[in-house]
Amino acid sequence: MPRNPLKVLIIGAGAGGLCLAQGLKRDGVAAEVFERDPTPSHQAQGYRLSISATGSRALKACLPDTVFERLTQNTAQPSEAVTFLDHRLNRLLEIDLRYRDRHAIDAERPVSRAALRHVLLEGLDDVVRFGKRFIGFDDVTSGAVAAHFEDGTTAVGDVLVGADGAGSRVRSILLPEARRADTGLIGIGGKLPLTAEVRASTPLAILRGPTPILGPRGCFMFGSAVQYRDLDTRERAVDSIGGTLAGPASALDDREEYVMWGFTARRERFALPGGDKARDGQDLKLAVERLMGDWHPTLRRLVQRTDPSVIKTFAVKTSVPVGPWKTRNVTLLGDALHNMPPFRGVGANTALWDAAVLHKALVAVDNGEKHLLRALAAYERAMIDHGFRAVRTSLGDMARFHAENWIERTLTKFFFRALDLVPGLRNAVVAGR
Repeated sequence: MPRNPLKVLIIGAGAGGLCLAQGLKRDGVAAEVFERDPTPSHQAQGYRLSISATGSRALKACLPDTVFERLTQNTAQPSEAVTFLDHRLNRLLEIDLRYRDRHAIDAERPVSRAALRHVLLEGLDDVVRFGKRFIGFDDVTSGAVAAHFEDGTTAVGDVLVGADGAGSRVRSILLPEARRADTGLIGIGGKLPLTAEVRASTPLAILRGPTPILGPRGCFMFGSAVQYRDLDTRERAVDSIGGTLAGPASALDDREEYVMWGFTARRERFALPGGDKARDGQDLKLAVERLMGDWHPTLRRLVQRTDPSVIKTFAVKTSVPVGPWKTRNVTLLGDALHNMPPFRGVGANTALWDAAVLHKALVAVDNGEKHLLRALAAYERAMIDHGFRAVRTSLGDMARFHAENWIERTLTKFFFRALDLVPGLRNAVVAGR
């Protein structure tokens, strides 16, 4: 087949959209990214992401080597373990993580969302357009697709990719029947700076890595620490002067060490003033404290010592699975289709997996090796299968972590303790990340 040069339009400059754009640019495929935020740092990008082996391999498949190395240098210290505890700090299960060198491809890569976006934007100044709020698309007589924006402008390309997150406007037009469901859970989270005093009073499991904590009455807590203590002297020296190892200073500015926590339960248990609309940090803090009366004092102190101004809440939602649709030159990626609860920690990694698979398909089409619609159909089938499998797994964990029936809670704890006694089975808990 002769070469078939493509122009790819990507809506959304999140991790998945930028990963795809990096790969397309590296391999000579024309692409443009349109992001509604007016600037890269317009809004706070939230807490850190944990890029797993799956996400790291996807990034490696798409990023130029220099950008991947810069990302590695801007990640926090890899976790040593994932530890499941009960609310009295009794160990249920501990899984030692094999790769602790940040340069190992399968190492966990904790990175702040702001730093990740900054690094993934490197070299894309001529590709990414900020301040472009997408409002719709339609077909062009040449077989192309036109994307329309709120400012009255239009972009035309051969393929339109919706990478615009859980509230995807692209999805709402392409698949109006696809929907998200409220799980009935509310999450409240915060963080506190990792000072020497906080470090000394934080459970060691949290300092070693992600720590799910199963509480009574369907309550669940998650703790993790963001640390950079494994950086060697040379890296720190280069970082301090804004050198090439760690990248531009704006990425380094986000190297904040802290302990983050999240607490989830059914919304009626919190009895929040204003319900889901509650925004006052002190009210949120008190709502969590009321549910932790019989928890270990060390865990209660994490919440008590958190500044109310950094405590936020969110409703836990999930996408409802859909089957394959009639393929056209508009497709979806990541949370735009298979948004999931956060209890498995795989949302961003699944989006990166999508980006790598779609990148490979589009490069093959551009090179004349595959037909566009057949390549997109194959991608969509793989994306639907992989993505909604992750949704089901996340929902399964959500149900186990929030079981209100004491028999179910007891069985869950027994399951984790049994895994803890059989080393060969432990990896099943983190498989698929």
